[in-house]
Amino acid sequence: MSNKNSKMKKSNRICLGEGEGINALGEIKKHVLECSKEIEYDNTDDRIKFLLKDTGVLTHDEHDRMVFTKGTFYSYNQVEFNPMDQTISRVFD
Repeated sequence: MSNKNSKMKKSNRICLGEGEGINALGEIKKHVLECSKEIEYDNTDDRIKFLLKDTGVLTHDEHDRMVFTKGTFYSYNQVEFNPMDQTISRVFD
């Protein structure tokens, strides 16, 4: 993550993905990453690249929290290939 990448954004909380379902409060289920220090990130249609400068915690309604150490990570959108009609579609949880 060099200074030449001007697309980098910063936040202490980012959404890595949204699902189709809703939680008990009627909100769309999300994968949310939080960190006490700013997370530097950029995203495209296919992935989110993020740099943690401290421990990050990912939460989701359907599974236990996940803890990440500092470093650079990539989050990719899941896709599914259908061999019957040769199509690729995004997967939502």
